[in-house]
Amino acid sequence: MRLPSNLLLLLAALSLPALAAHPTPPGPGFDRFVNAEMAARKIPGLSIGYSRDGVTWAKGYGYADLENKVPARADSSYRLASVTKPMTAVAILRLAEQGKVDLDAEVQAYVPYFPRKPYPVTVRQLLGHLGGINAYVNPQAEQHFKEHKDTRQSIAVFQDFDLVAEPGTRYRYTSYGYNLLGAVIEGASGQSYADYMRASVWAPLGMTATRMDNPLDLIPHRVRGYQLLDGRLKHAEFIDISSRFSAGGTRSSVPDMLRFGQGVSAGRLLSPASVVMMTTSMTTKNGQSTGYGMGWEVRPLDGKFVISHDGVQPETSTHLFVFPSRGLSIAVAANLQRIDLTAFARRLFEAVTGEAWQLAVHIRQPAYRPYYETMQGLYNEGRSHAEAGRAPLAVDRTVIDAAFAAINERAYTQAPAGAPSATQFRIAGSAMAQALARSGARLDSYSNAGAIAFLHDYISLYRRDATIPPEQRFTPAYEDAVLALHADWQRTRSATPRSLDTTAAIQALRRAMQSYRSAQAYPDHTAQLREAAFRLLARGQQAGALQAAQLAVEHYGDTDAAQTLYGTIAILTGKQALGEDAWRKAIAIAPAGNASSTSLNSLAYAVAAGGGDSIPLLQTAIAVHPGDANLHDTLAEFYASAGAGDKALLAYQQALTLNPHYPNANAAKEIIRKLTQERYTK
Repeated sequence: MRLPSNLLLLLAALSLPALAAHPTPPGPGFDRFVNAEMAARKIPGLSIGYSRDGVTWAKGYGYADLENKVPARADSSYRLASVTKPMTAVAILRLAEQGKVDLDAEVQAYVPYFPRKPYPVTVRQLLGHLGGINAYVNPQAEQHFKEHKDTRQSIAVFQDFDLVAEPGTRYRYTSYGYNLLGAVIEGASGQSYADYMRASVWAPLGMTATRMDNPLDLIPHRVRGYQLLDGRLKHAEFIDISSRFSAGGTRSSVPDMLRFGQGVSAGRLLSPASVVMMTTSMTTKNGQSTGYGMGWEVRPLDGKFVISHDGVQPETSTHLFVFPSRGLSIAVAANLQRIDLTAFARRLFEAVTGEAWQLAVHIRQPAYRPYYETMQGLYNEGRSHAEAGRAPLAVDRTVIDAAFAAINERAYTQAPAGAPSATQFRIAGSAMAQALARSGARLDSYSNAGAIAFLHDYISLYRRDATIPPEQRFTPAYEDAVLALHADWQRTRSATPRSLDTTAAIQALRRAMQSYRSAQAYPDHTAQLREAAFRLLARGQQAGALQAAQLAVEHYGDTDAAQTLYGTIAILTGKQALGEDAWRKAIAIAPAGNASSTSLNSLAYAVAAGGGDSIPLLQTAIAVHPGDANLHDTLAEFYASAGAGDKALLAYQQALTLNPHYPNANAAKEIIRKLTQERYTK
C-alpha cells in the first residue's frame, strides 16, 4: 500500500514525549472545574493528563482510598477495562507485520481449540467487532466471576455461544472477540499474552506501570474501586477480571496511557500502513461504516480526526483520546465505576488547544435544517479526513461531482430517504477541505467557527476561484441558506459558558441569550443547562434547577432534548402534570428520542444512582407509555427497594399482564412467588 507523502511527513513529525521535567499545567480554572465536577458526581479519585509537543502533564485529584485518605496521584494505578483493546490490536498488527499472523486467516489457525462455527471467523473481523461473536449472554454470571481464569478457561466461557450474525454483516461490540485475539497472540507468538505484551508493546514505549490485574499481586499505587448505590459511595464488588484478560484485564496509569497514545500516533510500534489501517473505520459487507477501526473508535469529533477508547467495569472508568494531527493525547481515569469521563477530557482539550471540543448549533426555522444537516456532514467527515492526512477519497471527477449532486438534492428536497451517505459527505467534504487548505485557510481554525463558517468560506472561495468546477458548487438556494445562517451565527456565537453552577450564572446566560430571539442560527446550550439543572437539584435548589430547564424550553422548545429536560426537572420538583405534558411534547417531536420508553427507563436508573427518587419519574413514564412492560418492571424493582412490597407485587403483575414474555418475565414470576409467600407468612 502506497501512502500519501503528507501522511508520512505527519507521522514522522510526531514524537513520543517523556514526562517533562517542568510540566505545563492547563491553568487554575481547570483545577476548579475538576474539583467541582468530582464533588457533583461523587467521584472519589481521578487522574488526568495530556502529552503534546514533547511535554506531558498529569495530576491526581481526590482520593485513591477514601477510608484511609490516600490521595490520588498522577501515576495512580487503575483498572484499564476496555482501553486494553487498542493495546491488543497493536499486538496483533505487530505480529501481522512480522508474518506471524494472517489477518484474513480463520481464528482456528492460531486457536485450534476454539470450535468452528457455521461461518469462518477471521482475525481481521475480530479486530473490528465484525466476527459475529456474541457479548454477555448471562450477565449475572459472566460479569461476576470471583475465581481466576487462564486463557483456555476464559475462552470456554463463550466458545459454545451461537454467532449473532454471519461474520462481516453486523457490528457487535464484544469483549469475547478480543479475548479470542488474546488467544491468537499466544498461539502465534508462543508466549503468554502478558509476556508478549510486556516485551513487544509496553516495554518499547516505556510503559512500566502497565500489567495484568492480578488481585493477589502487590501493585504500586493501586487505587481502591467504588460504586454508587442509592446515591451513596460503596466499595465496588470484588470481581476477578482475568476472564477478560486481553479485552479488559489490565491495570495502568494515566502517564502510561499517554505513552501508548503518543507511541501509536508517532508510529513507534507499527508501520504507517498499519497505523492507517488501524485508524480507518471498518465496514460491513454491505458497505456500512461501523465507526470502529482495529481496536479504536474512529468517529469524527465535530470535524476533528480523533481515535479513542473508553473503559468501564467494576472499580473503574477510563478514557483515552488521541488527536494525531495535533500530536496530542489525553487520558483520564477514575476509581468510580461505569461513569462517563468525557467532560474532563473536553475541558482539558479546550484548555490546552484553545479549540472548542464540539459546537452545538440550533437552527430555528425547519426549512433551514436540511441545509444545516448537510453542512455538518460535509464539515464533520471532510475536515476530519483532511486532518487525518489521508489521500483524497476520490480522484475521479465524476465521483466527486456525484457526491456534490447528492448533497444539493438532499438539501433541496428535504427528504430523509434521500440523505447522502457518510462516504459521499467524506468525498465532497474532503475536496472542500483540500481546496480551502490550498487557499491558505487553517483547518483547525474552524473548531471555533464550525460547519457554517466552513461552508461560507468554501462558497466565498469558489466565487473568486474559477478553477473549482461548477459541479462542485452549491445551488443558489443552498448558498442563500449558508449566507443567512452565517450572518446570524457570526453575531450569536460566543464561548460556551464555563460554569452554570449558580442561579446568578443562569440569569446571566438568560440575558446573553436575548440576542438569539431574532436569529436563525445560535448556540445550543441544552447540554450545559441539563448539567446545571441536575447539579442545582442535588443541592436542593429546586427553583434554580427549574429556571435552567425553563431556559432550555424557551429557546429550544422544538427539540425533544429540551422538552424532556423540562419534564424531568418538573417531575423531580413535584410538578408531575407539567412534567407529563412536556414529555408528551418530546415524544411528539421524536418518538424514539429522549422521552422514549427505553430512554426514560435509563433515566430512572441514572437518577436513582445519584440518590434521587425515581418512582415519580417511572409513574409518569408509565402514564405516557402505558403499554410498556419494562417500565412497570422497573417501577416494581424500585418499589421493592423502597420496602413497598405490595406495590411492587402489583407492578410486576401488571408487567406480566401487558407482556408475559418480556425480557425479565421469568425473574418477575419468581419475585411474585416470593412476595406472595412473604404476604401469607406474615
